Order: sequence, then structure tokens, then C-alpha cells
Amino acid sequence: PGHLDLQEANGLSAYELSLIGGWVSVLLAGLAAAALLRGTLALSERRAAFVSSVTHELRTPLTTFRMYSEMLSCGMVTDEAKRRKYLATLQTEAERLTHLVENVLSYARLERNRRGGRPENLPLADLLMRTTERLGPRAAQAGMELVVDQSSPALAATVRADVAAVEQILFNLVDNACKYAQSATDRTIRVEASCEGRFAMLRVCDCGPGIAQAEARRLFRPFTKSARDAAHSAPGVGLGLALSRRLARDMGGDLRIDAR
Repeated sequence: PGHLDLQEANGLSAYELSLIGGWVSVLLAGLAAAALLRGTLALSERRAAFVSSVTHELRTPLTTFRMYSEMLSCGMVTDEAKRRKYLATLQTEAERLTHLVENVLSYARLERNRRGGRPENLPLADLLMRTTERLGPRAAQAGMELVVDQSSPALAATVRADVAAVEQILFNLVDNACKYAQSATDRTIRVEASCEGRFAMLRVCDCGPGIAQAEARRLFRPFTKSARDAAHSAPGVGLGLALSRRLARDMGGDLRIDAR
């Protein structure tokens, strides 16, 4: 009873605040759903590109295996020089398939957070000696020469590393140099060692044409090579460098490109 003075409310009411909070929550949920959908679609596209490029990559060596094995088993190749040539081709294709399967299996293990390596302490010189045995034949197969620097004082340093992972990284880098530096006048691939602070650095150098800036930005992304790219470029599925960087970082190191 009587007159009641009404005071104007200062600021937003509880109802308005709750309404704004509800709309903000809805907006954030929508953005999160859109980001999740975009990531899922991107992953699906990368996997589809990976499957198509792997299929293309497997088709060529399998066709070679079938054709040459049929010719050899049926006695169609009587010339001994041709027989040795065909057998050498089969060996090359077998090594190519083995390398592809190793990369795919290693990347799958890393994706499932399964680390199969065993780091050990050893001199850097021993690490290079144990990991470069496969590199020389791969370079010779491409008509190139592998030169390992044996004079660096950094070789006396003791490092902790997974020898198998380092070997796989170096093989991927040398394999890339063999494929993409074919046009170089200087057909030398150099492996150099140095120390930077508490880290040892291994550098693989070639004299190829280099990598364009646009390609360098997606160089370490997995599944970036489509079947069309695989058909018009050097053999490979676009997984080697992504795997190599993951292996390096899994050991506490890193893998970088030096455009110089």
C-alpha cells in the first residue's frame, strides 16, 4: 500500500546476462563443430590421396615383377646379360617396395603412439658408420656419389639417439636427393656432421634445383601427394619427410630444410 518509488536498474539484468551467455555458448559450440568437421574432411581427403598415391606407387613395381618373372620362368630370356639386367631390375623394385612399406608401417606406429626404438649413447662417428651402409648403394643406383665427411671434430662427440630411426631419416633424405637432384651437374650427395650447442647436427646436401617456396610450406605434411602428382613426379607417396621429422622430434631433435 502506498506509493512505491521504482529505481532504474543499472547494467544488464540476470535474464539478459543468461541469454547472452546462452547465445555465446551456442556460437562456440557451432564453431567447434565446424572446426571438427573441417578437420575430419581434411583428414579424409589426405587419406584418400594417400591411398590413391600408394596404389599408383605399387602398380608399377608389381607390373614389373609380373612381367619379368614370367619372362624368366618361361625361359624367354636366353641372353645372360639380359638375364642379369632383369634380375637387377627386380632387386631394385624389391628395395623400392621395402622402403615404401617401412615408411608406411613406421608412420602408422607413430600415429598410434607406439615407439619401437631404443635410444643409446654412442660416438657420432659410430652412428654415422652404422647408418650410412645403405646410403652408398642407393646413391650409386641413381648414378650419384655419396661422400661422408670424416674430418669434422664433431664426430668425437657422444650422442644419444635411436640408430634405426637415424638410419631411416638419412635414407629418406638421400633417397630424395637421388630422385630430385638428377638434373644436377655436380652429382655428389654429402653427409656432414657438426655441433650446435648441446645438439649434434647431421646435414644432407645435394646440388639439385632446390624447392619452390610454395612447395616448401607443405613439405613436411603427410599424405600431400595425389595419384596425379605421383604420376608426374619422382616415385614416392609424399610420406618420407613427414615421417622423418616425426622420428627426429620423437628423439628430441628436429628436421629442417635449408634452402641455401
